[in-house]
Amino acid sequence: MMSDNQLIQAMLKGDDKAFRSLVLKYQDHMFSVCLSILKNRDEAQEATQDTFMKMYRAIGDYKSGAKFSSWLYKIAYRTSLDYLRKRKQTTDLEAVNGSAISAVENRQLSMDNKELSSLLLEALKTLPSDEAALLRMFYLEEMSIKELEDITGMGKSNVKVKLFRARKKMAEKLSRTNNEIEEFLHH
Repeated sequence: MMSDNQLIQAMLKGDDKAFRSLVLKYQDHMFSVCLSILKNRDEAQEATQDTFMKMYRAIGDYKSGAKFSSWLYKIAYRTSLDYLRKRKQTTDLEAVNGSAISAVENRQLSMDNKELSSLLLEALKTLPSDEAALLRMFYLEEMSIKELEDITGMGKSNVKVKLFRARKKMAEKLSRTNNEIEEFLHH
């Protein structure tokens, strides 16, 4: 299998198969990030397609010393934010259809306990888009703080504060859910 840089070089020479290979390699990851931000499956699919079109048009601007996946995540992140701006309502986002997202996300989670996975995914959906995206990229995609800075354009301290707040909200949500389950079982 060719490396990302080899595929990029082939793309620059007009090899459409190289482009398809990059799309196949990264489409689930980009869709997951777009969905975390947009919380709407159809919009996330459109944003993912736009991400790859933008990548195709801007591939000549990619600097081979940088990590390609981070560069592509940055495009997906910004494309998704553009979709939010177009929607003109960042505070009242649509709820995500859990069954539509679970196939992609459960594959990314390396947990044996499906119930825990489900609770985590439900809690993640309740977070603001930027926090959900940061948690997903940091924990599920295992990106560093530096990569998150590059992708989001936020400073190091801002990324850390948002991650801290998002983790705290997740813990509160999971604690409430756990309390509700215990109350139900004891009645």
